[in-house]
Amino acid sequence: MNARTLLAAAAATACIALVGPVLAQQPSPSATPPPSQSPEDALPAGPGKDVVLRVCTACHDASQFAFARYTPAEWDTEIAKMQSAGAEMTAEEQATISAYMARNLNSNPAPAAAPGSDAKPPSGF
Repeated sequence: MNARTLLAAAAATACIALVGPVLAQQPSPSATPPPSQSPEDALPAGPGKDVVLRVCTACHDASQFAFARYTPAEWDTEIAKMQSAGAEMTAEEQATISAYMARNLNSNPAPAAAPGSDAKPPSGF
């Protein structure tokens, strides 16, 4: 064997040693994929989620808005747009949807208090 053949064989052995374990961990093509997350699962749990799912998903999938982040005023504008497009909701449902969106899908969420803090300003303020 010449040096080139030996070098090629060594490189192939190194590749198999490095890539082999990774390939062995890959699922076979016949393996059943894990169940996908439903679009509704993308919405955070909380008061009003049921109303959002009932009213908003009557026309479109929750994945169309689940990852949107607007200010409360922008959500109110979006809700008004949906009403003008034919979304049917009572005034109470509108308020519930608006509160849910503002609380859970807000572009400026309230900062969380540091663990162990009582969230009070230091004395002297």
